[in-house]
Amino acid sequence: MKKYYLFLIILPVALACEEAIDVELPTSDSRLVVDALIGYNENNDDPITIGQVKLTLTAPFLAEQVPVPENASVQIIDNTSGEIFELVEQEPGIFIDGFPNLEFNKSYNLRIVYNDEIYIATEELVRTGTLISVEQGDGFLFDEQIETEVKVNFSDIVNERNYYLFSFGFDNYLVTDDEFYQDSNLNFSYYYENVDPGDLISVTLLGIDKEFADYVDQTLSQSGDGGGGPFSTVPATVRGNIMNVSDPENIAFGYFSISEFDIAVLTVE
Repeated sequence: MKKYYLFLIILPVALACEEAIDVELPTSDSRLVVDALIGYNENNDDPITIGQVKLTLTAPFLAEQVPVPENASVQIIDNTSGEIFELVEQEPGIFIDGFPNLEFNKSYNLRIVYNDEIYIATEELVRTGTLISVEQGDGFLFDEQIETEVKVNFSDIVNERNYYLFSFGFDNYLVTDDEFYQDSNLNFSYYYENVDPGDLISVTLLGIDKEFADYVDQTLSQSGDGGGGPFSTVPATVRGNIMNVSDPENIAFGYFSISEFDIAVLTVE
């Protein structure tokens, strides 16, 4: 049986200076930030569901630590059966146990209760394409001394418009849709920098909907080269799908997504 690992990495911004300076900065009420990506794989008729829900709070720009909400509860609700699945907090703000066995053509609610307010997001499991092959090549873009080519070949889901999120590890992501390769295979190369022989490289293909594709595109665009990808610090202008049903003015940031995924692991030669 294969083992699958789906990582969501949230990186705080690290700042340093030579001399400590006390600066009075404007503050605002902290907002809930939700990073919730759940993955599903049929795994040769032995389905697995993995992922995490990570809760944090917004903080002043120069804060040394990212605050974590206390006494929050997180549930996944099957909207077809009404069954409620209480997620278990493994460490402060991290919920990774208690997910239901996901099914296609069902909607699921993420329900968070924090500070007596209820936050809701609703999503369905999105199908993904198939990774046909992931192999090492010998090409490069700019510098063959530091670059390693990985050739990716995957097949699109036929007869529908599809959106995909590639995770290449090391906080590197790519969003694509099948407008120009619908119902066919796509071959492309991705170039890693500063990986060594023996290193493991994982390529994960996730099926996503258009709304999440737009969200990731915006967050990647605003985060630039700072690292962390769409699950890093959340730009204040990017709204996700988390709704505060108790107090709509007290908005939350982040996203809840449920994706089928395929994964391939390559050892660098």
